[in-house]
Amino acid sequence: MLSRHQTPSTLSTGLKALSEAVSSISRRSCQYCGAVAIASASTCALAVTGDDINFNGYARSGIGSTDKGGEQLCFKAAGAPSKYRLGNECETYAELKFGADLFDQDDVQFYLDTNIAYKVGQQTDVEPTEPWAREMNIRATGVFGDALPGSTLWVGKRLYNRHDVHMIDYYYWNVSGPGVGIENIDVGMGKLDVAWVRNQNGVKYDKWNQGTKKLAYETETVTTNILDFRWNEIPIVHNLSLELGLDYGVGSPPDNLPEVTLTNGDKVGKSYFDKNGWMLTGELTWNVLEGFNKFIVQYATDAMTGPGTGTAGSYLQTTDWYKGNKLFRVMDHGAVSLMPKLDMMYVLGVTQVKYDEDKIHPMYPNYGTKTTWMTAGVRPSWNWNDLTSTTIELGYDQVKNAHSSFQKADGKELYSSNLFKSKLLKFTIAQQFHPQFGNWVRPQIRIFATYADWNTPDKFNTGKTLPPENVKGQCTDSSTTCNALGLEYFDTFTSAQQLMKAYGSKSDGWTYGAQMEIWF
Repeated sequence: MLSRHQTPSTLSTGLKALSEAVSSISRRSCQYCGAVAIASASTCALAVTGDDINFNGYARSGIGSTDKGGEQLCFKAAGAPSKYRLGNECETYAELKFGADLFDQDDVQFYLDTNIAYKVGQQTDVEPTEPWAREMNIRATGVFGDALPGSTLWVGKRLYNRHDVHMIDYYYWNVSGPGVGIENIDVGMGKLDVAWVRNQNGVKYDKWNQGTKKLAYETETVTTNILDFRWNEIPIVHNLSLELGLDYGVGSPPDNLPEVTLTNGDKVGKSYFDKNGWMLTGELTWNVLEGFNKFIVQYATDAMTGPGTGTAGSYLQTTDWYKGNKLFRVMDHGAVSLMPKLDMMYVLGVTQVKYDEDKIHPMYPNYGTKTTWMTAGVRPSWNWNDLTSTTIELGYDQVKNAHSSFQKADGKELYSSNLFKSKLLKFTIAQQFHPQFGNWVRPQIRIFATYADWNTPDKFNTGKTLPPENVKGQCTDSSTTCNALGLEYFDTFTSAQQLMKAYGSKSDGWTYGAQMEIWF
């Protein structure tokens, strides 16, 4: 289809006339175009005009520095899957969503939804990056007629019904990816959604190289097909509703995955990763104080605790294996208005991953242990007037049996912590400017100052292969290596080298800066 931005005015006039003529033909007639439609697709198509195009987006960007100079650094506790984000985001990120109403007639609608995103380190004028095609799907409503009234059939790439905690930017229920599904099926008490979504995950495993008698890491792509079932909008009492979910992940490695002999003589091949898994989710939503409170319970096994599936233990150190892991989560979060001039966001949660006992040679020291992430935080905002407010965010993360690592600047050697109790206390105060006051009002401009205090491990390892007993160093007050190992660097746009350069042997410090955030 052609938009008015892509078509010369004369052609647009002709298409408009043709569209008006085609519109006089009933939709039922178009359903029987058949082979004729293949020869002349425009016969059954309606021209999309500028009025049918929708544009939505999200963006954040800013500038910052540390009290020690240099660029802004961001803080995430070692082993934690998220961080408290206010005054603690070191990147420019944007999502540009274009949609189009392709067809809307006789209670039948076809809608195109797209989402192109990018992320850079906000350091210079020109920062090359590769855009991400995060969404590209069509949603068709009414195609099942009276059999499933009001339901929607969709297919394509999609950020599928994600559930998150905004103040830590953490998605605890997220099976996004290419897929197909039917949603909003009316079952009397609530709605039912059914979907099939796929993710391709890079999985590492170690093998014993008989020739060199050294460990070597292999990486394979393992497909996880996820069947997602959701029963939502279940009414309990006034202002209280329930959502239940069942996700079944099918680990599907390639048939010809090479079989290797490991250190104990076991052979590892397809069967090692051919593991399925379950995830059960219950979410209770209470609409209260002009906002909401959500209470979540989750349990996941095997493939549904893996990275890339968008669920469970994603990025919680570490879930690079599918076999035997178990996860349990309890979380409560919300955003409410306590009084006309005081809004607040909050979160309290515990997530525990039990890693299977590694019977081979452990790549990570987590195996056979329980890693527990506890998080608690509040973000109150005081309204001075409609245009400005003051916000404070206080957040605390603790990870029992955490593990962190980073490579030396030359990339030839790896530093790795022992298992330790990771802790991070983060405080931010920000003056905000906005068109009106509220938890969810955007755009916002923020002038902020952030303080972070974290602890460090007792010992560290160094080398190319790092079994947990290979301890090479003790952490002392002057150890910049241990200071850097106290934090997590995934998805923070901060490196261990930057942290050591700025803070040396210190494990606390300030940052300051300004940021804008917008969605529409």
